[in-house]
Amino acid sequence: MTTITANIPDNLKDKVKKFIEELGGEVISESKSSMKKAVLKELEEAFAEAKEIKDGKKQGITLEQILLAE
Repeated sequence: MTTITANIPDNLKDKVKKFIEELGGEVISESKSSMKKAVLKELEEAFAEAKEIKDGKKQGITLEQILLAE
């Protein structure tokens, strides 16, 4: 198989993905920008939670509690 990297408009993503799958191919990775947005959102949430813990608004947990919580 050959790997192709392409930039396509967001409104055509599903159509192109379906076409590639109909040809027997597979989409390996989707939009880096949406992945970047998701990672940034998760980081913002993590920093907000860390600030709440630091300010005493939320109780944190220890690494030991994480490891023992199976």
